[in-house]
Amino acid sequence: MKLKKLDQTGSHLIAVSLVIVAIAVVGFAGYRVLGQKKDNNTNSQQPSKTTTESDLVLQNLGIDTLSNVDVTTQATREYQSRGLKGFYIFGEKLDDTRKNPNFEYASLKTGTKAVAAIDGTVTFVKLQNDSNDYEVMVQPKDGSAWTIGYDHLVKLTVKQGDTVKAGDPLGEPNVQNNGLLRFEVQINKDADGQTTHYCPSNLLAANVKDQLLTELKTMQNQWNTTTGYQLYDVSQQNPVGCLKTTMTPAEAEGR
Repeated sequence: MKLKKLDQTGSHLIAVSLVIVAIAVVGFAGYRVLGQKKDNNTNSQQPSKTTTESDLVLQNLGIDTLSNVDVTTQATREYQSRGLKGFYIFGEKLDDTRKNPNFEYASLKTGTKAVAAIDGTVTFVKLQNDSNDYEVMVQPKDGSAWTIGYDHLVKLTVKQGDTVKAGDPLGEPNVQNNGLLRFEVQINKDADGQTTHYCPSNLLAANVKDQLLTELKTMQNQWNTTTGYQLYDVSQQNPVGCLKTTMTPAEAEGR
């Protein structure tokens, strides 16, 4: 009898042990599931990481040499009646409301080349039927926040998808209605759903900045001397060529 009682007791102990093990297994599994769910919820609430792209560094001002700006009274023959001239700096008034969001070279010598200001890729080329010339866009890489736009080019030497180095020719300026050669270079950055125009002078590489700003200052003073008009006040520009360093499209359009 005692032996039988011991057998029953042993059986009970084994059964209890199995129940405890089962509870422990279920509890651990539940903990893993709940823990994983908590981790998933935590991760879903964390903002996605964003990569901050460094500022653009320009090796030139979109033109092979500033000496190719044709400083002549031909460019200012309609200055008094319409305010037209041969070079427009960033941020200057175009009329009562609009401001210039780029560098506009409106009087250039024959043979002038528009050149890539950076190493990058030609990501966009479009024929503009209204002006019968091309708009070309260059980016450091496809998908970059930064874009350099070259407007009013002809005799293109590049196509969409081409890789370019700083200084490589893109095309030549188109002839405008007054017979002078013209094109524009505009620096844009698209971030957080907004576009910002940047003054080219403010993004120049350190190794070319001083020289190019000196040339830009000299060229503006030449315009003043040659035409007899006070077209530019370099003392109001910081850096040279910039009445503003950045501008939104709304500011440029006077909205």
